[in-house]
Amino acid sequence: MSCSTCKTGCGGSDGGCGTQKTAQRQFLDALLPTLYPSLTLGELDVQAAYEGGLTEDDCLLLGQQLATATKAPVYLVPPADDELCRYLYVLCVGREPPLCQLVHASSLASLESDRISERYLRVALSSVARVACVQEVAMELRLLADGAAPAQAVISEQPRPGVFDPILLKRLQKIVDLLSAYDIRHLDVGVIDQPASSIGLRDSGFADRFGSEPSIGNFLLFSVPTSTTREVHLPIT
Repeated sequence: MSCSTCKTGCGGSDGGCGTQKTAQRQFLDALLPTLYPSLTLGELDVQAAYEGGLTEDDCLLLGQQLATATKAPVYLVPPADDELCRYLYVLCVGREPPLCQLVHASSLASLESDRISERYLRVALSSVARVACVQEVAMELRLLADGAAPAQAVISEQPRPGVFDPILLKRLQKIVDLLSAYDIRHLDVGVIDQPASSIGLRDSGFADRFGSEPSIGNFLLFSVPTSTTREVHLPIT
């Protein structure tokens, strides 16, 4: 996909993607030392971080506005205990109730199909700064049944390192525009998925858990590598 076919609007008078990404890196160079005075993962300046971050109420309001702007259902998904963000899932391809909600159930009732596929734009909103990023996410449910054992459903979530499907780009631009209107800095996934050490940040146990050093995004949003696939197994009742 080239700038001429992207249609996200970033290739305008500001110089396009390269200029925007350079500005984002400069922004992060200034922001991260205020949040992490020691430049070490996990050692947040709590007061500076949570005073500047987005609250649950902020995310709920933004979700309502996104639903109107994108003309799509939007769902707020709470973070895991060790995450620094909340998620808004914009349902672009799929049906309700969506898999992004069903994945948090303790069990599922009988299913309409043994395979369900959905596509989202997932907006990660930082709890420690007014920043966000958007990823294309595929979610799929498949039924497992081997006769003897109780039936189970497996729901997988597969984030991509950005947004690549041309069908999603119009909604992506509406999301980026709305973030800007609320003074929330949109960060390109390609920028925050760079090794944290590239801007002088230090690890503290992340590599021991995941076998790779943390990315910049782990200091602002995610608790796992950016494109980690998750699976949940749920019994069918």
